[in-house]
Amino acid sequence: MEPTVQLLKDWLEAQVGATLVITKQELEDKDIVHFHLETVEFRDAESTLDDYLDSALILKGSGNTMNADGDLVPLPQSTYEIAVEGLKVVSSSEHGAELKSERAKYTLSVD
Repeated sequence: MEPTVQLLKDWLEAQVGATLVITKQELEDKDIVHFHLETVEFRDAESTLDDYLDSALILKGSGNTMNADGDLVPLPQSTYEIAVEGLKVVSSSEHGAELKSERAKYTLSVD
């Protein structure tokens, strides 16, 4: 696991039991998720049987996202994935982190 990914995993593990606000900006699409974090796992793409799965941090818990009407609706699954291919930690503190990859920008904060 790359040092950047390990740093992020350590920060996330310190937030277990808290509710995170995850903002993901990808092209013109912006998603905001409120996620109660229960555990964090790392999935290594090299150790999976499915060729289409990339390496990712898998957040397990429960959450809601805001729909187009501004209403919070439950996430369809009890996981949230952050792809780690090319991921860089732009900044981090005890209350939040900013991440960036070629595809997306994430802002994580403790609610």
